[in-house]
Amino acid sequence: MLFVFNYVYSPFYRAFKVLMWSTLKMCGPPVGSNPMKVKKFKTLSAGHRRALGLREEAESTSAVESEATRRYYSRHQNLAGIPGHIIRKAWFTTAHLLLPPGSQVADMGCEDGAMTYAMAALNPHIDFIGVDMDKKTIARARDAYSLPNLSFQTADISKGAGFEKGSLDGIINSFILHEVYSNSRYDDRHVVRTLESQFDLLRQEGLMFIRDYALHHGGEYVLMEMPDTANHSTEPEKMSETELLIWYAEKARPREDPGCHGFFLEELPARFPKTRLFRLPYKWAYEFIIRKDDRARFKAEMHKEYAFFTEREFGRSLRPLGARALYTAPHWDDMLISKRFDGHFRLFDENGQPLGAPPTSFLVIAQKMGERKSLNLQERRTSQKSQAQNKLRVAAMRNDRTGRLIDIVSRDSDITEIIPYRVTEDGHLNVFIHESLPRGIVNAIPRTGRDLDGKRWSGHMVEALAIPTDIIHTVENSEPKETVKFARDYLGLKPAIESFMEQGSSYYPAPDSIDEMIKTRYLRIVERNGPIVPKSVMEDITGFTSTGQLREVSAQHILNAISVGFIPNARLELQILALFEKLGLEAEAWDECPLVLEESDPEDLFDPQSFMKLRAEKDDRFKKVRGTAGQLRTMQSIFVDEGWVNGGVSGLASRDMEFVIPDDNTLNKAVILPLTKKSGDVMIGFEVEYMPIPQRHEGNGLTLRAPSINLPKEVTNIHQAKEYVANLFNVPQENVWRLGEPYFCHAGVTPQRIFPFAVATKGKKERPISGPIQYAPMKYMWKVIGRILDWKFDQDFLSKMTKAYRRLGDGSDLHLKPAEGVDMMRRPDVPAILHSSTIAGLDTASPPPAQTSLAAVSIVANAEASADSAGTAAVETAKRPYIK
Repeated sequence: MLFVFNYVYSPFYRAFKVLMWSTLKMCGPPVGSNPMKVKKFKTLSAGHRRALGLREEAESTSAVESEATRRYYSRHQNLAGIPGHIIRKAWFTTAHLLLPPGSQVADMGCEDGAMTYAMAALNPHIDFIGVDMDKKTIARARDAYSLPNLSFQTADISKGAGFEKGSLDGIINSFILHEVYSNSRYDDRHVVRTLESQFDLLRQEGLMFIRDYALHHGGEYVLMEMPDTANHSTEPEKMSETELLIWYAEKARPREDPGCHGFFLEELPARFPKTRLFRLPYKWAYEFIIRKDDRARFKAEMHKEYAFFTEREFGRSLRPLGARALYTAPHWDDMLISKRFDGHFRLFDENGQPLGAPPTSFLVIAQKMGERKSLNLQERRTSQKSQAQNKLRVAAMRNDRTGRLIDIVSRDSDITEIIPYRVTEDGHLNVFIHESLPRGIVNAIPRTGRDLDGKRWSGHMVEALAIPTDIIHTVENSEPKETVKFARDYLGLKPAIESFMEQGSSYYPAPDSIDEMIKTRYLRIVERNGPIVPKSVMEDITGFTSTGQLREVSAQHILNAISVGFIPNARLELQILALFEKLGLEAEAWDECPLVLEESDPEDLFDPQSFMKLRAEKDDRFKKVRGTAGQLRTMQSIFVDEGWVNGGVSGLASRDMEFVIPDDNTLNKAVILPLTKKSGDVMIGFEVEYMPIPQRHEGNGLTLRAPSINLPKEVTNIHQAKEYVANLFNVPQENVWRLGEPYFCHAGVTPQRIFPFAVATKGKKERPISGPIQYAPMKYMWKVIGRILDWKFDQDFLSKMTKAYRRLGDGSDLHLKPAEGVDMMRRPDVPAILHSSTIAGLDTASPPPAQTSLAAVSIVANAEASADSAGTAAVETAKRPYIK
């Protein structure tokens, strides 16, 4: 069963959305489903250039993919006839390149030009040039594809590619560098020289996108366990996978001198009946895994090696070029893994510990920086600063009703995040974001455990611009001239005529542990060319060589970058989605999920009336106590800003930084969204719980949360994390899916990362983490939450709900149309923002006179429930909610 959908606006609603939206977005099909037939490409290289790592999507006949493809065809008429997997690959690639309009981007090794064309169609304000050495291929591409922002040229991508130095804003190397390596007799120096040549073509701060393969475990030996299936042929095209591995071990690298090809392969005694166990280098296990399913071209591609660098070697090859490695990441394609990996093999280290599925590709986004420009922020050593100078403080609070102690971290900071925006003449939403913001904490050294996914950032992040809240208060509800003065003095921007500070939602980054509520404000501004150095920044990002810059970027592009994991910031996603809804604009998504939910009868149903009644009461159950609970601890370290100086890497600046980590736990936290189905309605599960941070800010800490847990240090990869979550909920592992890419909980306070998952459950009285799971129809909750206008929400819950709903609602009866979302989410105390008939300008309307009361909210909630028969049934039979 397959679902796709669009975003909606509100605080709880947004965190809930991202959680749910992620849930269904990245989910792969259940293990054990029938494998798809594999379409054979004319060349294996062509297969990689089109979709390897995503090719199953091209071959899929699922309703999800066809619906997603039809949706893109309807929105982008120029893409008609382009296969869906090529469109998705084009979207995935350009989602990593935050480039201004008018940029020049070269697609190196474009082959038939289909993906280059798709990128140009999706990004009409950027010029794309496809480059390939084959004159006939380029001629066919020119005949087949034509757009005003698209061109093709014949050139050698390793020798300047026909461009002048410093003439490009972006370069794309998608599954092409392994071709350079193989065609140079496996000489990685030729790859390095190619990168050097290409970097010369970039302008300062230009971007390079690399997608290829990398060795995740270097030169280690691994154990590979495979089913012992019958073999009925001596030809590679028809061999069993075990026999093909043996054959490949004898024939690999045929370009070597006669008798010198092949690699080490040792068969060990099987651990289980009907299996075979092999010991071999990880490098060659990986080479076999990524090519074993393309049987038609297996022999023809024997001379190629796809993985030539380790992940660290990629970084070392780029650093001497003055490249800032903004983001490096192994990438796992869930669809590919479920079809080609699961049930076909298992990898272990030599001690027998499972390694999980290998990455299906590896990503690098590098930025060209000049002399003495920051390349990397990292923790260098512990600090000797006096504890008395600490701004981060950990204290315990006791729940008087349960006796439970909870550690809370606080700092002397009250933050409002501002998102300046404008709507372009052609109706697109642009926002000004704070990019290259120094966040060294994201590169803190793990104290226990290890990263689950190997993602790395340079420490130069993208966020909304943060301003002390007391400054914002001086301009709220003031005359427009005060807003103009504020924008000039603090933002370096000019507001649109009669603009004012527009109120957005507030978020709790961690309502159980971080004593902060981050507010959001929007400001409509006029066009401004070029980046801007912000006039005022928070103290916690000072002390390095730069405090970043404000730059105008397509809001949709920011959402895309968050979706693929390049920007690990769930709150920014919620803030931008809220702005789309506020303006009545629709955000696009290319997310799909073949999620199958079984019919069930959830035992513990959510009662919204009881919930709202309890929430309206004053409640102060959390009291401060002396000491700490031993759950959190503060750290003090010196973080170093390194850059390129006189031909080498040197320290440019350093500063003491404080941060907090979970005590005796890893920095990996799983946030989970349970899902089931009742009478055809998708039901979402959550915990109803009192939290200390909402109590301090709102006088009542009752809130809805997605179940969450700090993963133990024994969990070392995504595969083990899924297994751990499955065991918590007592479901098969195939019932657990990744709900999007991981993100940082609060990069200004902790390096902890959130790994979102969705779990298909039976709706039983599960109590896997901290309390029973209550269920409610997603459609009903989506509508009711939108009415709770002033409620601050847990950003993790809103985030996951958004992602799930976005995947479950589009094209179905669950979907809320943009107009419904705007009406539902519009705040009564803030003037409505309306588009002119041409969308070229914006007008303001008078605000409604009165604030919506709790009673009015309850009436609306009841009306929404009665409008939905399934929702009504759920509410009528609901039990009193579990209150902790």
